[in-house]
Amino acid sequence: ISTVPSSSITGNISVSPAPGTYMTGFNFDKSSPEFWTSSQITGFALSATHSSPVPAILTTAVSDMETAYADASQRTNTEGYNIGAGNLGGLTLTTGVYTFNTDINI
Repeated sequence: ISTVPSSSITGNISVSPAPGTYMTGFNFDKSSPEFWTSSQITGFALSATHSSPVPAILTTAVSDMETAYADASQRTNTEGYNIGAGNLGGLTLTTGVYTFNTDINI
């Protein structure tokens, strides 16, 4: 995960199984062994190399993501293909299944 100084993120961000050093461009306060904070994030930055219980929580999160991906990959497209040519910044998408055969930029 990388950012620029003007970014604003609401919520937590994490990398797993990668170490926290894979999050770049943030001005992190690393004073806690369990999580990092940044003025750019309303939440926490977490990684597999932070103190317990973070690695176990991230392992569960990765497993949940894999389950969600497997479920979504079996669903039928309901909303169209390659919306915005993959450029989704500023768009409001309705509930549904979208399909892309291109990179997606938010």
